Amino acid sequence: MRKELLALFSGFPDHHFSKEITKRLREELKVRKSIVFITACPLAYDQNDRDSDGMHEMFVEQGLGFDKHCVIDKRTEPAQAKALVKEADCIFLMGGGACEEQLNLIREKDCYETLLDSHAAIFGVSAGSMNMARNTVDFSESLEPFPGLGFTNLTVSCHHDPNDTWRYEKTLEMSVGRRVYAMEDMSAFFIRKGKIDIVGSIHCVEDRKIRPITQEDIIELEQDEFRRIFDTIPDQFDKFRPRYSKELFTFLNDRAGIGPGKTVLEIGPGTGQATDPVLGTGCEYHAIELGEHLYNKMMEKYGKLPNFNIVNDDFITHDFGDMKFDMIYSAATIQWIPEEIAYSKTFELLKPGGILAMMLTTSEYRSNNEALYEKIQALYDRYYKPDIQYKQGKFNYTAAPDYGYSDVEGFEFKGQRIFNSEEYVQFSGTHCDHMVIPEPLRSEFFEGLRSAVLESGDRIVFNDTYVLYLTGKP
Repeated sequence: MRKELLALFSGFPDHHFSKEITKRLREELKVRKSIVFITACPLAYDQNDRDSDGMHEMFVEQGLGFDKHCVIDKRTEPAQAKALVKEADCIFLMGGGACEEQLNLIREKDCYETLLDSHAAIFGVSAGSMNMARNTVDFSESLEPFPGLGFTNLTVSCHHDPNDTWRYEKTLEMSVGRRVYAMEDMSAFFIRKGKIDIVGSIHCVEDRKIRPITQEDIIELEQDEFRRIFDTIPDQFDKFRPRYSKELFTFLNDRAGIGPGKTVLEIGPGTGQATDPVLGTGCEYHAIELGEHLYNKMMEKYGKLPNFNIVNDDFITHDFGDMKFDMIYSAATIQWIPEEIAYSKTFELLKPGGILAMMLTTSEYRSNNEALYEKIQALYDRYYKPDIQYKQGKFNYTAAPDYGYSDVEGFEFKGQRIFNSEEYVQFSGTHCDHMVIPEPLRSEFFEGLRSAVLESGDRIVFNDTYVLYLTGKP
């Protein structure tokens, strides 16, 4: 889940925020009615009271105090814990204890779903930072990874100190087969809608090699975090993202022979924009969805159907075991996966003779209303300044033969969508790059789009082309 604001801290050995961290907190924490601390030491009641008071005092010291603060530990009743999390403006996952104890506490108090749906700023320090990852490693306990809260893909090691030989060696061990970000104390990651800023000294560690984090690393991390941005708008995404034509799926299902007895995998189904026509054939349908809220939407819509199966995980890292598929398909999703992984992993997962189907939508509205087109283009020239650039459009859909596939065939199918002004604004708000236009530009941009369509008869018509690429495993 891509939260409004995430912050991962390593530690504050002198019990004060640095100037750089304070500056960022001042920019972000405009509403400060309630802060809730969640302990990593569930039974240490006196310590939890002292630590939560002390951490809140760090905010007070900088003029950033909250009207009220409290700590969730074993004493807290589940109903009370959920209410506290729901009402909080800031949730702070504390350190000082074992990662799994904090995760178990969150589950025991039935807080996970409430935490997932919270629009609060969510901070973590030490164990709390480590637990914000999809995959967590607490090397003080074990080097085996375990599922964290899934708010970010950043796997971190805290309190990094080159002079601490034990911790240094453990971080190197932890990095075998994965990338780890070793954070020195007084360092931080700040993540807002996929945009990542760092403070202090952070190191990139991979396969026992360690180096300072670079701007190129941050750009790569932002693109990885950016994949999850749709999960912030599941209902809007479900209502306004384009579906695909019946003709396309009639052709695809016939060409691939999809029906009962066939096993299919959909990569990144979102909320089911391309699910029904395949699921409805009676095949054994499987899907893998990165976003927790999108996954929940899929379960809500299809979870009772006997041939429906879905996992909430990252295709890039998920272990499918011995599963093999007759068809793997993606509707505007595979381009978010690095090309080498996308083709190599799908090739491995397909049965001999299996089909890889990749589809996307291209649209144009200029030919229907030239004047409206010019107005909208002028708005883009003025306001379209996203914090993160969309780079996934460079995916090479015809490169499959380089990875063992047969030649790629391309097919096109036509469609049309008509929006009024409000529908068009809502649809535009589902574009990943539009979602990261900073305020106030974003609101001004969307208001301009609304006015332009209103002035053109409250109607905009999109001519859609649904593009289907097909290739196969020999």
